[in-house]
Amino acid sequence: MPDLDQIDPALDRAFDALARDLAHSPSPGASAAMATVRKRRRARVGVVALAALVVVGGGLTLPRVLSPEDGVAANGGSARLDAAAMDEATDGWIHGWTSEPRMNGSFSMPECHPLDAMAGATTEGYTVAFTQQSSADVKIIDFESAAALDASWQPQVDAISACDDLGAPRTVVVDGTSVLHWRLALPDDGNARMTDLWYARLGTRVGQLELATTEGAAPESAVRGVAEALVAGVRDGWTETEPRAVSPAAAKGPLPEWTGIDLEGALAGWRSPTKRAPTTSPNLTCLHDKLDGVTTASSGGGGSPWGLSYRVATYDDPDGGPADVDLVLDMLRACTTAEVRLETLPNGVHLATYDTGGPEPFNAIWLAANGDRAGMVAVERADRPMPQSARQDVADALHEILHLPWGP
Repeated sequence: MPDLDQIDPALDRAFDALARDLAHSPSPGASAAMATVRKRRRARVGVVALAALVVVGGGLTLPRVLSPEDGVAANGGSARLDAAAMDEATDGWIHGWTSEPRMNGSFSMPECHPLDAMAGATTEGYTVAFTQQSSADVKIIDFESAAALDASWQPQVDAISACDDLGAPRTVVVDGTSVLHWRLALPDDGNARMTDLWYARLGTRVGQLELATTEGAAPESAVRGVAEALVAGVRDGWTETEPRAVSPAAAKGPLPEWTGIDLEGALAGWRSPTKRAPTTSPNLTCLHDKLDGVTTASSGGGGSPWGLSYRVATYDDPDGGPADVDLVLDMLRACTTAEVRLETLPNGVHLATYDTGGPEPFNAIWLAANGDRAGMVAVERADRPMPQSARQDVADALHEILHLPWGP
């Protein structure tokens, strides 16, 4: 048998990959087995088979062995997580990712949205990639210290696991980093919906990637591919938007109850004729920020299964509401998913209307702010034009909600 030094270098690289995977194995015999392998590896090629035999015989499931070139994140690798990276990560499943918003229509999300802000974050940035039938929403969050992240990490994981009964995540180990993956148990009915969610934590940074598609849940190859792309992307730190500061938690409480304001009545029965998942914000794919970018507390949010959604948010910054509304308006002006028509009504409420085509083409979003609060009301996929009265009546209701006095 030839000396190992004369064997193809790929075999030597496989040893390193196997060693990394074994190092993260829970078996008490894994480290000892690998120590023996390392001591003898330069003696005979047969040690490869022996190492595998010892591991399997010890009750472990042998991980997929990757050479350092097999993963974009291998050996500490970093790479921008953009549309090109998504093409590589989902190769064989979803093709044609681009940074240009072009996904047709809207998609269903869990009732409790996983990407709500994590407590203790200092900055965050966003990237969104699209195909005609899919979207990948990436969020990279930085924390001031590992201790700050420690305090937020497990509560966030627990909250996601309880969200719509997602359950405990599975772990995908990428170059020593444990990436959490949740798969949503949703019907495969051909509709666009969120199917998978990945979380990765490295140092004081967290990466989140949610994938919505008509293609069903990600196959195993894509689960692994996206996990690798996410780890590499978190290391790189690039996002499509400039990272922006996240306000600290606000001391103020929620806004007063506004049950006396008939928001739904103001719509005069205008709604979607098709039942869909309730949501707190519209699913227009070019709208990355939905009044939750620097939100410190939610003062109310909800919707109906008939295309109505609403959200009122509060901010630590006394002028945070108008700033976030301006950000949303900029996104609507740049929207290429649908032709959005924007106008400002006499009471200062902004109204955006757009047509998504098909039998239910009519959509509208009302947006307004008042100092440290902002609000959004949306109707999606109605099958008839908006009643003339709803234009101003909904705007008046939103304006009244945002001007309710703070309690003591």
